[in-house]
Amino acid sequence: MKKWAIPAVLAAAIFAGAGPAAAAPPEGHGPPAPPDPVSGTLDNCGFPVAYQLTGRVKNITTPSGTVISSSPGLKITLTANGKTLNYVITGTSRYTFLSDRIEVISTGRNLLLLPSPDGLYLTTGNVNYALTPDGLGEVRRFTGPGTATNVCPLLAP
Repeated sequence: MKKWAIPAVLAAAIFAGAGPAAAAPPEGHGPPAPPDPVSGTLDNCGFPVAYQLTGRVKNITTPSGTVISSSPGLKITLTANGKTLNYVITGTSRYTFLSDRIEVISTGRNLLLLPSPDGLYLTTGNVNYALTPDGLGEVRRFTGPGTATNVCPLLAP
């Protein structure tokens, strides 16, 4: 399964990615895939975290190839080490595919995946970041006026 940016994340749903805050676009710079499966296990915290997604993710590809991912009513439950976190992640992310990077602007509430053991970040407000062209590496970590909180410590043993 390709993971993106859970909004994204699990943006997108989990399209958020196992890569830095991100995901790998399907071939040809298409939109991220919808949550598939809607449950699974993540290793972004350095220990297994089970997730369950409910809700919807809609991806819109503009004529320029930019992908806008919105997640109205998307909820995620994260479970690890006997602890459970529930989040409403109804944010929107915009993915612009450039020759040397993918620029991402996320607004609202999103859960973004960074490579293990970097974490799972709940972001609120406006954050932006950049990924390698394959979506698996991080070029620039979160910047912008929004907040980013690593939720892994809340699930740690």
